[in-house]
Parts: sequence; C-alpha cells; structure tokens
Amino acid sequence: MGAKKGISTTGQFTNKDLSSGLSDSSVRAKQYDIANRGGSQQLSEAEVAYQNTRRANHLLNPYRATFKSPTVKLSRIRKGLDAQAITDLIEISGATQATVASILDLTEPTLRKHIKAGKELNTGLSEHILQLFQLFDKGMDSFGSLEEFKNWMAHESIALSARPIEVLDTITGINMVMDELIRIDYGITV
Repeated sequence: MGAKKGISTTGQFTNKDLSSGLSDSSVRAKQYDIANRGGSQQLSEAEVAYQNTRRANHLLNPYRATFKSPTVKLSRIRKGLDAQAITDLIEISGATQATVASILDLTEPTLRKHIKAGKELNTGLSEHILQLFQLFDKGMDSFGSLEEFKNWMAHESIALSARPIEVLDTITGINMVMDELIRIDYGITV
C-alpha cells in the first residue's frame, strides 16, 4: 500500500495523527470556560465527555433512521448524502481533515472541495460515511460515551490485530470493528 497523507508507509495511522487528530475537540472542550456557572470555571473531564457525547448524538440524529432499515439506507446512499456529512464526521470523530481524508481515501484538497461545494456526495463516499456514523453510534452505545469509544479505537485490538482506527478505510474494516463491538456487548473478548 502506498503512503497516503495521514497513513504511514506501513498502512497505519501515525502516532501524531492519533494524538492530535482524535483529541482536538476534546482539548478545545476542556479549554472552555463556563460563563453561566459562576465565573470562569473549567469543565471536568466527565463533563467534557458528556458534552461531546451529547453533541455527537445530536449530529447523528438525522442519520439514525438509515441504521434501522437496509432499504432506507440503500435509498439514502443512492440519493447521496449532503456534503455536510463530511463536516459532521470530522466533528463526531474529532479527527483532523487529513485523517478523515485518509479514512475516506481522498486527498485533503478533494475533501475540502466536497465540503465547500456543498453538493451531494457520490454513492461510495455516502456509504462509507453512513457506515462510519453507524459505527460511532454503536461505539457510543457500547462504551457509554464518545470519549471512551475513541480511546478504545486508538488502542491495539487483539481480535483485529490492529488498532480499530487503522481499519476504518474500508467497509470490511468497519464491519470488523462493528463485529468486535457486538462481541464486547455480549462479553465475548479474545
């Protein structure tokens, strides 16, 4: 596999991508000062996790109807998601544009063009993003928070022989991570 931006020549995300790409929204949220809580009191880590999970749930709501029915999902994929879906994915994942571009097999300039144009995405891109949304929805359900799920994604999984974040560039990889989440839900670990 050739080197893509955000992926090392071995096909794995670099530590820099994982440390900066997955935590940007968390870092920003931790730096918020709450004016309506009696001055400039910072959020605790638990409050940040709650707020990030709540925001992710809000962003996922428009896509959730597609998770329940393959027919509805297929129809939505064929219609094409709005380009806003890329922005939603970036915000939910907390990843950088470069990391999301690598996961979606796009160059960063092409990703930015999609966002700027605001047109419907092609079927392949729409399917990939919907699968990722469904994965994040399941991950938040399995782990109880977005932060816990993202933390799990950044660590080696024996069952996957990789970090889950490293296999999200294909539908098969996403399905493998989804299967692992189902095993975790049932208490079956490798």
